[in-house]
Amino acid sequence: MYKEIRPGKTWYDTDGERIQAHGGSVLAVGDTFYWYGENKKGITGYATGEYCGVWHHGVSLYSSKDLYNWKNEGVIMVDDENPDSPFYPKNIMDRPHIVYCERTGKFVLWAKCAGHGGFETAFFGVCESTDIRGPYTYVRSVSCEPYHVGDFDLVVEDGRGYAIFEHPHTKMIVMELNDTFDDVTGDASEHLQRPFPPFTREAPAYFRRGEERFLLTSGTTGYFPNPSEVCRMTSFHGEWQDLGDPCVDDRNRDSFCAQFSSVFRHPTVPDLYIALGDRWLTDLSVHLPDIGHCFEQIFNPALGGLPKDIDLRAYTDSNTGEADYVWLPIRFRPDGTPYIEWLDRWRVEDFA
Repeated sequence: MYKEIRPGKTWYDTDGERIQAHGGSVLAVGDTFYWYGENKKGITGYATGEYCGVWHHGVSLYSSKDLYNWKNEGVIMVDDENPDSPFYPKNIMDRPHIVYCERTGKFVLWAKCAGHGGFETAFFGVCESTDIRGPYTYVRSVSCEPYHVGDFDLVVEDGRGYAIFEHPHTKMIVMELNDTFDDVTGDASEHLQRPFPPFTREAPAYFRRGEERFLLTSGTTGYFPNPSEVCRMTSFHGEWQDLGDPCVDDRNRDSFCAQFSSVFRHPTVPDLYIALGDRWLTDLSVHLPDIGHCFEQIFNPALGGLPKDIDLRAYTDSNTGEADYVWLPIRFRPDGTPYIEWLDRWRVEDFA
């Protein structure tokens, strides 16, 4: 049994299998925690010498009483054998988020979905279940025109729902949900406009502390880690103030070699907020080029593209099935500004 959280170490479930809940989140239902995310089991990237072509194997769910030891509850939204389905393994399916709708008594699962057309064809796939443990039924595809769909977070606050998502390579969008949380209304606002990767923000993770709202985001460098940023929001559609990189003493400026996907507020431990992250690449060389500059060369027309002698695939096999997790508590300075420190190991009880 685990008695602590050890960021960056391989995490096994109660059956001794590597946990597969990537790009995920945690929900508390009653006295049980549920951790869900992308099932990347067996996805080998370029490890075999040829790209394996499989993106996911559905959405996995795990349960726990202590946040340390996790029981595999199975695949709650299974992969589909139909190539036209958003849950077909070779189609992109990222960052599932689940919210509960009191009006309908249903758990609503959203995922970013796309075929091989990339972000220009991406949409939200919406599924429902009366039980968080599933099974979930596909309800509809949701586009958000005139915006394209990128990484996102799903938020329910004061009875209203919001999708916070990246319009890829450009800006962050807030779009309101309908009353049953299974579609958007079209009411939207634009934030964090950036010119191109790596500066564009993705992987939004929302949290609220008292009356203050925050959004934790990543830069855009594929699976390569990069500096995080946090902003303070006056409201979902209001002003967003950039507070800079919340990761302190992060010597490589790579968010402790991770990308945060969500923030979980503990329901019984006061003021405990946990940033849940993925260490997508566990095989990176210590002789990496400046990854941020590489992506700027790729996307900034003025820089003429990546030099021919740099092949980013040479630095990793992108074996997402072997990605690890980086869970760290978020702390707050006297002025309320959030920050994240590295801890080799930590216990929930230390914050009670």
